[in-house]
Amino acid sequence: MDLLKVLRLEESKLLQVFNKVDGQLKAVRTAINALASNSSKPYASRSHKLKGRKLSAAHRAAIKAGIARAKKAQAKA
Repeated sequence: MDLLKVLRLEESKLLQVFNKVDGQLKAVRTAINALASNSSKPYASRSHKLKGRKLSAAHRAAIKAGIARAKKAQAKA
């Protein structure tokens, strides 16, 4: 039997037993994600997507607005 299938069966069993996310369930989900994803690439590698390309004015404005919102929220906290 495929290891991924076994882990998914185990996840469904744990979901039935535990209604809340438990440490075991988190470990099983982590294992599933690690096996299901492409391990040769970093998990969140988006740095090269826009490398060398010029951003549009609207995109730059959206980024600046997002940064301003984040700073404002951080200042309130």
